[in-house]
Amino acid sequence: MLDFCQIVSGTPTPVPPKSTNNSGSDLYEPKQQRSREKYERVIQASYALAAEVGFEGITLAKIAKRAGIAPSTVYTRFKDKEALLHALHKQATDKSLEEIEMTFEKLTRDQLSLHEILEATITRSLQLTDEIAGFQKACYQRALSDPVFAARESAVRKELNKKFKRLFKERRAEIGHDNINLCAQFFVAMYTSIITEHFMTREFPVESMSNQQLARELIDACVAYLQLKV
Repeated sequence: MLDFCQIVSGTPTPVPPKSTNNSGSDLYEPKQQRSREKYERVIQASYALAAEVGFEGITLAKIAKRAGIAPSTVYTRFKDKEALLHALHKQATDKSLEEIEMTFEKLTRDQLSLHEILEATITRSLQLTDEIAGFQKACYQRALSDPVFAARESAVRKELNKKFKRLFKERRAEIGHDNINLCAQFFVAMYTSIITEHFMTREFPVESMSNQQLARELIDACVAYLQLKV
């Protein structure tokens, strides 16, 4: 799950959000300073280990060791690794939805061309997905069979579709495609599915293709499909 504000603005990746509760896991920001510091270390250690060995290769004990805290502290907050993944995915979804709203408000104030917006979106999406690929892959796999994960992923896609439809309508003069609603949905589906497939298999579209090469090809494909007037 990607933070859309980070995609456009280039700000750092995962930041623990405010309170949420999911699947028996309480992911909330503790009030005491010492507890907050431990909490943050657990979250950041989870992302770091997932990036190194994949989410399937980590344990709560390994997370505790990386975070430099007692294993009992982690087990007190999360009953098992799946509970942690549920909580992390819930926080990522909530923050993504919040940031999508904030980002599109910002885009309406900026003077970027639509081509520049799409280029920044695709380039940053690739970078961010690469940085948290271990976490992303685990969430993607769960969404194939777990309706809770699938519903969260769907919520973000629906919000992206809605916002891009509005953006494309506002920038109608820059788009040659004659069906704004259709091309907005297809654009979101095209760039997100290709990026997802690239990091899930590491073989698509070409095994040896760098992120920079993929970004260029994907940007060119989207520009051509939308018939952008650049």
